Amino acid sequence: MAASPSPTSLRSDVIGLLGAATLGMVFLSPAMTLYGLFGPIFLACGAAAPLSFVLALAATLPTAFSYAVLSRDHPSSGSVADWAARATGRRAGIWAGWIVFLYYFTNFIIQVVAAGYFFNDLLVTLGCVLPPGLGFIVGVTLGSAWPAWMVYRGLSLSTKGALVFLLIEIATVAGLCVTIVWLAPSRGQPITFEGFSPAATLHDRSGMLRALVFAMLGFCGFDVVSTLAEETRAARKLIPRATLLALFLYAVLIVAGMWALTFGSNATHLREMAKADMPITEVARAVWGRGSILITLTALTATLALIIATAVGASRILFAKGRRAAAPAVFARLHPRWQVPWPALHVIFAVGFVGAFVVYRCLGAYNSYVWWATTSTFFAMLTFLFGNLAAILLNRHRLATPSGLLLYGLVPVFGIAVDLYILVQSFFIELWAQDWPMGKSVVVFDLACATLALAFALATSNGNQGRRERDLAMEINRA
Repeated sequence: MAASPSPTSLRSDVIGLLGAATLGMVFLSPAMTLYGLFGPIFLACGAAAPLSFVLALAATLPTAFSYAVLSRDHPSSGSVADWAARATGRRAGIWAGWIVFLYYFTNFIIQVVAAGYFFNDLLVTLGCVLPPGLGFIVGVTLGSAWPAWMVYRGLSLSTKGALVFLLIEIATVAGLCVTIVWLAPSRGQPITFEGFSPAATLHDRSGMLRALVFAMLGFCGFDVVSTLAEETRAARKLIPRATLLALFLYAVLIVAGMWALTFGSNATHLREMAKADMPITEVARAVWGRGSILITLTALTATLALIIATAVGASRILFAKGRRAAAPAVFARLHPRWQVPWPALHVIFAVGFVGAFVVYRCLGAYNSYVWWATTSTFFAMLTFLFGNLAAILLNRHRLATPSGLLLYGLVPVFGIAVDLYILVQSFFIELWAQDWPMGKSVVVFDLACATLALAFALATSNGNQGRRERDLAMEINRA
């Protein structure tokens, strides 16, 4: 009789290249990027919005390459946490692990808030107005129940559900963009490729730099693929391929989408819409009429898919930390049938709901979404810093040759420089200059969480790891 799966090992060979790339694409979310980022990017650089994403892709590629190399050489569900531990020591790995967890977990909270926000918006569009707050609460509850049912029952079902949501999202966005471009000449908007001209960067360098901050945020998410290493067939080959495949497919969609949206109206009108709210709704209403309700529905399906992707990523990181004595042992437990880290998922969904509701009560739905999105970006940049640093240290034996110096030295160093720029420019300069609710409070919260994670890492005993590993080995032998 074949041995039963280990209670401390994730179920292997669950997904292939398509499933892994799907979760990466879902986390990147083309629809939500277009809906949320087109406005501020157009305000910053105007018609050069698509060029900002081309430049952001170039800036993201070094970090993506570091992840691909590390996933090939050291596949692990712990991702950056394990790589940092190998490169710099156990305590640094523990700190990095908490940073990665906070990155995925705060991104999960964003999606919980978005579910409530867009569900309430759908009700208003349909003429069903509920008492203040009730529509948000109902949206959060219903919008999380379906993804939770999928996530708790295993990764195979999670990826299938995410793929369905992703295809709906892409079809709607593509339909809107094609319609905009098709109707643009008749609406007085000639089709040009001015938005890709480098002259736009030279004309307004400061505007492009501001746009790049937002565009870089749009590329956060490809890294979730690395957490699937233990549940993927031939992980050393598949995870690097899935990481780069998800990134490039997303880049094609988002650059084309940004280019199409610049023809949604004249530049003056687009700027006016972007100053007031997300311009995507009014642009869709102008070309689709009542069919613009599909944008709200697509936002909901994209949110459901993102809840799946972020819950999977956060739970796998917490599971890996529990397995290595870097978090309470309960998080190393898996459901005996589904081989999924249920205790980690319990905490993620419960604490995530609390975090969403607390900030919602303080700031409202939309500002709560922006607050958590900004917070998640801080931890994303720190995560990428750890990843690039690990790529250098774990490949230092390859730096002796010119090609090795370029690929494993200069490339990740460039990635580190980009990450540091985003951190300094967007957090310690831009956000700190804003008022407390939407600016300084984010910086204080992020630094407090990072400091607590560091303190926990420094206080963790190496002896706990040895005892935990012996306990896990005994548990495996009994299985």
